[in-house]
Amino acid sequence: MRYRKDIIEYLYMILAKNIHDGKIYQNASERCKKLLFKNFFRKLSHQKRSFCKRIKYEISVLEDEVRLMGGEINEIKRGPYEHNPPVLPVFRLEKDGLIKECYRREKENLSLYNTMLSKICVGQIREMLLFQKHSVKLILNEIDSMGLKVYDEKNEHNFK
Repeated sequence: MRYRKDIIEYLYMILAKNIHDGKIYQNASERCKKLLFKNFFRKLSHQKRSFCKRIKYEISVLEDEVRLMGGEINEIKRGPYEHNPPVLPVFRLEKDGLIKECYRREKENLSLYNTMLSKICVGQIREMLLFQKHSVKLILNEIDSMGLKVYDEKNEHNFK
């Protein structure tokens, strides 16, 4: 039962991250002037909302299993964004600020998904995480295909 509670905590962590990113991308889509960026961020916002729906479903299934086994759900941490809404960043330059921030966030998400996959062995949850990880990789590839080369800060000095 402790393993299921740990999985629920991990899922709440990734849910909070997706909620936060979805709000940032929604905000970015509303503020962008270029149609390419507006559609890109709108698509990302929609993707994060669909991720959240699936994660919430898996959490509810696991919480039901824990309750059926006689466990308490109250002690499970539900993430830092449960009560306090995230502060949304404001950018002046769309191409530089927004896309670099998006790239950085999606790289963080990729490492978070890798961490989750190394800790979770439940089949349908791993399948969900693998699908979402693959979707994040596709977003990173799309950023590259838009002609916007964004490098990690540690690799950026190698290209000068």
